Amino acid sequence: MAEPERSNPMKQLVGSWTLVSYITENPDGSHGKPYGNAVGRLSYDEHGHMAGQVMRPGRSEVAPGEWGAQQVRSAYAGYIAYFGTYEVNAAGDTVVHHVDGALNPGWVGGDQVRRMRFDREFLVLSTEVAKGGALVKHSLTWKKLA
Repeated sequence: MAEPERSNPMKQLVGSWTLVSYITENPDGSHGKPYGNAVGRLSYDEHGHMAGQVMRPGRSEVAPGEWGAQQVRSAYAGYIAYFGTYEVNAAGDTVVHHVDGALNPGWVGGDQVRRMRFDREFLVLSTEVAKGGALVKHSLTWKKLA
């Protein structure tokens, strides 16, 4: 008899997800929205491949041939994108994204490790990022697309 999908985190991940919220939590307990009302897509396939994108809406347009430093900085700073393969740890509470390609060249060949949990129809991925000598928790909540 096949194992139910709910008991297998890897199977629960497979599909396409849309971003519901992206919030940060600072050490003092305050919260932020680094990408405003961010939009994003995340996909996992049954063969272990993944791709994710998150964008701050309302970024300034960059016209062809106008790639000055400020335009590039604005476009780059408002977008996260990478793809690669993934694996879920034995406990089912962490997913590791092995990055094959990314907007940020520094991520290529590395791993993006995310704590994960399922909350009803939502997937919550989180990580802690060093900022100003402290750790800021980034939490992204995703809902599976039908």
